[in-house]
Amino acid sequence: MKKILIVFTVLILLGLSVGGGLFFVFFYPFMQKMKHTTTIPYDKQLTLIIGGGGNSGILVSDSAVLVIDTKIDEATAQQLYNQVKQLAGTKPIIVVNTHIHADHTYGNKLFKGQTIIAGGNYDKEFWIKEDGAESLPTVWVKDSLVLNMGDETVTILNLPFNAHTQSDIVVYLHNRKMLFGGDVILNHQAPALFAKYNADGEGYLKAFDLVEKRFDIAEVVPGHGEVGGVEVIDNFRTFFKDMKTASTADASTENALLDKYADYNQIPVLMSPMAVEKWFKNSSAK
Repeated sequence: MKKILIVFTVLILLGLSVGGGLFFVFFYPFMQKMKHTTTIPYDKQLTLIIGGGGNSGILVSDSAVLVIDTKIDEATAQQLYNQVKQLAGTKPIIVVNTHIHADHTYGNKLFKGQTIIAGGNYDKEFWIKEDGAESLPTVWVKDSLVLNMGDETVTILNLPFNAHTQSDIVVYLHNRKMLFGGDVILNHQAPALFAKYNADGEGYLKAFDLVEKRFDIAEVVPGHGEVGGVEVIDNFRTFFKDMKTASTADASTENALLDKYADYNQIPVLMSPMAVEKWFKNSSAK
């Protein structure tokens, strides 16, 4: 019995050691990199804040200010809020959350008393459990909503199927032909497909087709990664198609397809090409 306890203790220590190693090698650098922000004054009315969690946008009109996603933690959320207040002055603020994850919603609590819009397929209890009552949206969009922001028309579209989560929103600026994709569209980063949020790899593929068919897109602000053209969507579509192919391919083809995306920003097991491939494998086995 004593030998068994010793072996069990050693295994636990090894597990903690490996887990700690993975944390410091992969997760910690990933999170630190995510917190870095870059401000891009796109034009006189539009400012992009890349990083600090999910990418954000601030659109200023003569009557209101639109904010897309509110960052990951106290520092980045406060920085965004300060920028918004400086630009808004006394104008009302409208916040849009592309989805429920905290790296896109943490700063909601700073916008108390303002309008906060999110996808209508979440329920309040789920949102409060995930993000807290202070971050709760005030408007839930089931289908779509159009806002007139000075000389810009903004369409807020709740996807009619599961993709990254059960209620993903994309935001399209018509005059700028710019799409904010939330985490349905990433640039050079592997996505997280968590069952808890009803993530659906096939839903991603449907989403790419839907937004390209519905909107005339010239520029894409992904949920994470650099701003680019419509090729950002096309590249991410290719990634998903490759992982779907890899899920049923022979070993040599599978390895080649996984290696193709080795330089993607990722966390092994949780957010990686292999994790997406595994989703397709599990899906086909059902």
